[in-house]
Amino acid sequence: MGQPETDSKLDIYGTVIKNNYEHAYFATINENEDYVFVEAGENYEQERVYYISFDGDQIFSFDKLTGNVSWLNRNKQIQIKCKNAIGAHRYSEHNIIIVVNQNGISATKLNGYALDGTLLFEKDSSDGFDFVYLTTFRSSPYIVYDGGKANADSFGRSWWNFSIDPRSGKLNKEHLAY
Repeated sequence: MGQPETDSKLDIYGTVIKNNYEHAYFATINENEDYVFVEAGENYEQERVYYISFDGDQIFSFDKLTGNVSWLNRNKQIQIKCKNAIGAHRYSEHNIIIVVNQNGISATKLNGYALDGTLLFEKDSSDGFDFVYLTTFRSSPYIVYDGGKANADSFGRSWWNFSIDPRSGKLNKEHLAY
């Protein structure tokens, strides 16, 4: 049945933020970028993510169920609707939002947006790899793909980190993901 709807209170360095995040099951502080990351969804499945500033402002959100991605840019709320969106991440150091859209059975398309909402690039995923999640490594955008048996190393590990060029969207297979 999932978790009941409850009010969430976050105490961040003496500041209490109270908001309602339906089916919230995980929250953590990102001290490097000064926000709280919240995951929500029924049955502990990530359906929505929120980045909340230490002042309590919602600076980024992604709703997998509706495809809505929104973020705060210079006190203006930017919102885009992405058909078949399965992942989204805000990379503040690069002033970019990256959204992953399902494009067929296992293929995905990577879309990069400037903070004003302008589409910067659209790139297809690497053949033979299935999307797992977006992440950051050494302050740069990365995507983790599962390469299955065809792309496994000698120990059977098949999850790979691909760096994402924040200007062009070009993917570069780099190393195993753990």
